[in-house]
Amino acid sequence: MKNKTSISISSSLLKLIDSLPEKPPRSRVIEEALILYFKNRKIREREKKDISILNDLHKIYNAQALDILEYQSEDED
Repeated sequence: MKNKTSISISSSLLKLIDSLPEKPPRSRVIEEALILYFKNRKIREREKKDISILNDLHKIYNAQALDILEYQSEDED
């Protein structure tokens, strides 16, 4: 179900929409742009969480890697 709303958009953006070769309705272009905006925002939020998790765990991973390297160097002696 679609709801009618009123928004204010710069004339330069309207000109860009109107210059599209396939001449889609403005509302469709704006809706697609918002859908992409929220998809990208969700991806960025997920990436932020991933980076935060990795930052929290980096000390553990580094310690494990050092343990492995130390074990390997002892094994070579």
